[in-house]
Amino acid sequence: MFKKILYKNKFLFFLLRQYWTLGFLFKIFIVDSSNYFSLTKSQNNNEENIFITNLSKYFKNKNFVEIGYHYREFNCVGLIKNDFEGKMVDADMNSAFNSLFMKMIIKKTKKNVKIIKRFIDLENIDDIFDMKNLGCLSIDIDGNDYWLLKKILSKKIIPEMIITEFNPSFLDNEITVPYDKSFNFHKKHPSLWYHGASLSAFNKLLVKYNFSLVKVIDGVNAVFVDENLLKNGNLKKFLPSDIYQECEERNRNGNNTAKDQFEAIKHLPLINV
Repeated sequence: MFKKILYKNKFLFFLLRQYWTLGFLFKIFIVDSSNYFSLTKSQNNNEENIFITNLSKYFKNKNFVEIGYHYREFNCVGLIKNDFEGKMVDADMNSAFNSLFMKMIIKKTKKNVKIIKRFIDLENIDDIFDMKNLGCLSIDIDGNDYWLLKKILSKKIIPEMIITEFNPSFLDNEITVPYDKSFNFHKKHPSLWYHGASLSAFNKLLVKYNFSLVKVIDGVNAVFVDENLLKNGNLKKFLPSDIYQECEERNRNGNNTAKDQFEAIKHLPLINV
């Protein structure tokens, strides 16, 4: 009963979150900086992080770029632990101190990772991808994900692995939202179902660059790998129709299904790819 009251009361929940944050930082900055890598997970019960880390031994390039993250939850934390070089990019829209805390953590843990605070668009992305070869690319920005990925690939930056958030509410349609330089999915539609691109749209783009779809995680993230990683990791290639999943958390929150969600947003601007 007390727990339900605590979570429903905005002020009490705010205080609880501050307590959690202080406890998290205390364990890293006062107790032992290595605690960061046991306390920090990816989404979905750490499944993304575990999958990426397990395959990272096959990467030729020991580096990564992650666009869209929270300092306590992101996909490439295991790569940082294993001394991969990297860049982490976020606009701090959901957490004002996100980049600051991440810079402090990277300095404390003595890792070679550059933290970039930026709202990414097609015009300001070039300097982030100044490398010729890349091990892992993670994209989760709830908006122009498809268009950014298309631009990156067009620059002949071909990662060995790509993990990207897809929109399960778009079903099996090969569609994406139109590019909007200042895309904010909180403002686009109150449901928060209108963003990004479908699994099929990402797959259609990535097969042109010889990527294979190998995993979908909880109807949220999709993992694509190049030919060498597919072979060396002994992975199985799938079509989107083979492993598409609805997002159960989204379905629970909306008390509906992905089909219902698409019905509610299909009148909005969409582009067939």
